[in-house]
Amino acid sequence: MIRESCPDCGSNKVVEQFRQGHVVCSDCGLVLDRIIDMSSQNFSSVDNGGNNLRTGPPVSNLRPDYGLSTDIGNGSRDASGTKLTSLTRHKMRRLRWMNARTSKSEIRNLRTALRELKRLAAALQLPQEAQSTASFYYRKALKKKLIRGRSINSMIAAAVYIAAREHDFAIVLKDLEDSSEVEKKIIARCMRVYMIELNIKPKVTRANSMIARLTSKLELTQETENEARKILEEARKQKLDIGKSPMSVAAAVIYLACLRTGERRTQQMVAEAAMTTPVTLRNRFRAISEALTVDVEVKRGAAATPVFFRPPVKLGRKKD
Repeated sequence: MIRESCPDCGSNKVVEQFRQGHVVCSDCGLVLDRIIDMSSQNFSSVDNGGNNLRTGPPVSNLRPDYGLSTDIGNGSRDASGTKLTSLTRHKMRRLRWMNARTSKSEIRNLRTALRELKRLAAALQLPQEAQSTASFYYRKALKKKLIRGRSINSMIAAAVYIAAREHDFAIVLKDLEDSSEVEKKIIARCMRVYMIELNIKPKVTRANSMIARLTSKLELTQETENEARKILEEARKQKLDIGKSPMSVAAAVIYLACLRTGERRTQQMVAEAAMTTPVTLRNRFRAISEALTVDVEVKRGAAATPVFFRPPVKLGRKKD
């Protein structure tokens, strides 16, 4: 049961963070409770008290059969422990082969697609809920027979991209192109299939979701990240991000924040982290700095050498 208020600060802003499995106060950050998934498969068998027995893992979109099917085991003994005869073992082996051969083509397709989904999720560090959403979109496309004439890898990559945007996970088509070895123009084409045929409208990618990703790549401190978010908020008030690539806008505000805090990074470093060109970075930087009347000095040569700030290491007290 979720608490109505925080016992520490008294705030009513209590939220559930399913990714971390915690119930926390959004004001002070106090962890109030843990989230435990109690869902499981329900069987018709009953215990001695007449109650339904609940056992097994919960239903998952990340399994071709939702985790509901059963397989014929490889054991050589029956349920009572009696050893099987050679004729029975041969029959079981034959049944296992027939079960594998007679599975539906849809299940075989899903097995290949979900293997690719798990590989992309591992490469991109995609959260569990985004993986489940991507699997849901792919299943809908498979039922509508939209996979015919298109490769499984391209369609699952497009589903991953739409799901990542749905869950505000910072990702671009270039990431999927590098991880799936499918050209980004093909992924974009498959993405349009989802949008038109299934009426799926992906969320608009915001530059705010890209800032944490870029600061991590550039090894910037929290102070610079906070400064970049302040600059981005001012730029959004003046609608300087409309019609611009979110990644290029995020790169520009991060470069501007670096100049403000003194934690220098070169334009080439920021452009490579944002997978854009230095020319695009300079254009966005100039537009934002001139509109916000920010007075900064872009240093050249040796004065532009990157500076990395490290938090001081806390040393423990020496024992006498």
